[in-house]
Amino acid sequence: MIGLVGQYTSNPELVAGNTRSESNAALLLDAPVNYDSDDFHFAVTPNIRYGNASGYSAITSNFFHLDSLARLDTERSSISVSAALYRDSSLLYAGELSDGVGVRRDTSTFGVNWQDMLTERLQLMLGANTSRVLFGQTTTPTGLSENSETSVLGSLVDYRYTTFLPALAILESERNTLRLLGSAGRYEALNDVSDSNSASLQLGFDRQLSEIWTLKTTLGYSRAQNRYNYFIFGKYLLSVFDSTQAGTVYSADLVRQGEAFSLDLGALRSLAPTGFAYLTLQQGVNANANYAFSERWSYSAGASWQTNTYPAIRGGDSFDRRYYNVAVSAKWRWTEQWALTLQANKVVQVYGSPSVSGASTGVNLEISRQFFRKDL
Repeated sequence: MIGLVGQYTSNPELVAGNTRSESNAALLLDAPVNYDSDDFHFAVTPNIRYGNASGYSAITSNFFHLDSLARLDTERSSISVSAALYRDSSLLYAGELSDGVGVRRDTSTFGVNWQDMLTERLQLMLGANTSRVLFGQTTTPTGLSENSETSVLGSLVDYRYTTFLPALAILESERNTLRLLGSAGRYEALNDVSDSNSASLQLGFDRQLSEIWTLKTTLGYSRAQNRYNYFIFGKYLLSVFDSTQAGTVYSADLVRQGEAFSLDLGALRSLAPTGFAYLTLQQGVNANANYAFSERWSYSAGASWQTNTYPAIRGGDSFDRRYYNVAVSAKWRWTEQWALTLQANKVVQVYGSPSVSGASTGVNLEISRQFFRKDL
């Protein structure tokens, strides 16, 4: 797919007070390449947005994503290897902000996953994934060490996150599946200031409610052991602070997949990396709907709310950053390959102590051409 998009944003930096609206144009490109045989599949998918924006808007508007996957299937098992390279803005995900402002983010990931049907009803899954995230330069308050606590709270920290994910699924019936999900991970700040070792255990239950409705749920307990090295003048270790994060984690996803109308309702509570010194407690709900009115017209709407709770590093209280997003769009296919899409959205970030909020309203108009599959 190749397309052109024009965008207006009332407050691209999501800052409070004096705001500055911006408009720009960008080129979109999505060009997947696939190789398929009887038991082997390979895919490379570049996804690019490049526009005429400069300065801060270029960070929040332009991106480059490259995903790859190789999978080998046998009669009873499947093994896959995946890798990805991303360059985008931290504002694409809630909570990854530096003093309320997004910065450039470079992400590299690698993962290996294996599934095996031990019996007709018992499936074993093992996965290992690692990711490294590097953020653009952020402003450190005058007179503070790069590794000081205030700097960590106000800026994003480069990190590496590695997880091991064993799981066991039992096909209890044609409609019901029970899952036992484990997780062990290590989160490391690349400046050696902090790290977290985490583990969780969850029980999952999936049910095919009907031909078009599916429910997937998990519930369990997660614990992270944190360590923070407090430096002065950037290089002298003054003291080490240990802390613990523990609590209930869960997920729930209700999906309706019909011929014309689809709906996805979800809720989540988990420990996840966001660029803070430790893992962050994320809680959120989301709703997405799509409706194919006719062969030419389709509509979609989505809303999400998420709050990130960051633990205190050296005593004191934890603090939150909240995110709200609402978007609606309409798509018109005037030919089999050409389409016009109009989207409107509103984004709100609430951050800092005392809390301040930044809101932005945007409108996108996109014209795109979808190319058919071509054998090489």
